[in-house]
Amino acid sequence: MGSLAKALLLFAAVAVVSHTAAARDRDVILTTDCGAEIDDQFAVAYLSLIPEVHIKAIVTTHAPNLPLKAKSSAACVKDVLEHLNAAPLPPIFPGSDVPLTDRAPLENAGVDFIVRTARGYSRRNRLIIITIGATTDVASAFLLDPTLGDRVEILTMGFDSWPKGGDPWNIKNDPLAYQVILDSTAPITIGSSEVCQQHLRLTDQSAAQMLHGHGEFAEWLNGQFQQWLTSNADLAASVVRPHAWVIWDTVTVAHLLGFTTTDTHRRPELNLTDQTFSFHATVKKVNWITSINQPRMWLDFMHRLDHANASRQVPVASN
Repeated sequence: MGSLAKALLLFAAVAVVSHTAAARDRDVILTTDCGAEIDDQFAVAYLSLIPEVHIKAIVTTHAPNLPLKAKSSAACVKDVLEHLNAAPLPPIFPGSDVPLTDRAPLENAGVDFIVRTARGYSRRNRLIIITIGATTDVASAFLLDPTLGDRVEILTMGFDSWPKGGDPWNIKNDPLAYQVILDSTAPITIGSSEVCQQHLRLTDQSAAQMLHGHGEFAEWLNGQFQQWLTSNADLAASVVRPHAWVIWDTVTVAHLLGFTTTDTHRRPELNLTDQTFSFHATVKKVNWITSINQPRMWLDFMHRLDHANASRQVPVASN
């Protein structure tokens, strides 16, 4: 039995978890580059299994290895939700296929939806925008409506570590876009690759052990994970280790469910050439995720899959 499986069994035995974590009702818009690798699929599914989280829309974004950019990502999201048997589907908007080149917004239906939807929120009741890909469309929404920061909060998977910054993935695909977000007044919480590496690593064996016996979707998701690992063996070995990958983007779901700890820091500025941080006088802050309760998170995910299987109808967030 692998170490993750042992940890899950131990946690279940000593905690006797009350099936699923308590989550307060929150409205979210998810932005994702689903299909660029394999972690977004886990995050999209997990988020959709939480009835207290109301997915108002999913806006897909670009990544260098997506053949049709945002349209490829939209197809990936739809594929995940259809295999999950989620119905009705939230609106899925293919966003921008290119990053910002200046501070002029790149308008599309997804950007318009963000701006329009956010008007119904306030500082006391914020819309959560989860970014697990390039943030071009979110930044465009801020550029179209600079008051957006008074009505939304940002929850991001991105950057390497604190206080260095740096990023080879999400932020790198549009650094200027994330600087626009840092310039805003919106509260920001970030889960970095460093904390994800420490807490969210799955091997081919641990993923198979964890997902086995939790229904058709779990078996499909495991198949996707195994296939991706096989097809990207060199990348996995160089970034993580052989036969293993990190399910980076689930850090955002873990945070929504209260499975993380955070520190608060002075908000940095972003060096656009290498995505490192620099610091200047500011009163604005950023929340930095410092740990993730991995056993509790994965056990909660399995319980939600089991509940969906038992009810034969996956609870999906309302539009």
